[in-house]
Amino acid sequence: MSDEDPSAQRAAMAARLREAREYLGLSQDEVAAALKVSRPAVTNIESGTRKVEAIELEQLARLYGKPAGFFLNGEQAKVDSKVAFAARALQGLSSKDLEEVARFAEFLRASGGSKGSRSRK
Repeated sequence: MSDEDPSAQRAAMAARLREAREYLGLSQDEVAAALKVSRPAVTNIESGTRKVEAIELEQLARLYGKPAGFFLNGEQAKVDSKVAFAARALQGLSSKDLEEVARFAEFLRASGGSKGSRSRK
């Protein structure tokens, strides 16, 4: 546990969340759609005025390709280049298109299609 002031911890976590989103080229709207929250909720999380629920932090960590510990305490980890590539490829898509991409990804996972695509490399 850290002796740091909780509001300072929240501000540091908010800054790391914002920087990760910006690094991946995602908009607040895109993050809001992925988390199924409002865009103002993402704005408030990134400004440190809204607390982040554990489930939301887990979703953000997965979306940004970083461990939750990175956002909590700055724990460094390797950036998954595949996640960064996917984020850049998805940049600018509408919410409807992002939902369609998510459904297709889920279909591939469920059908085992993603395993077959690895063998085609």
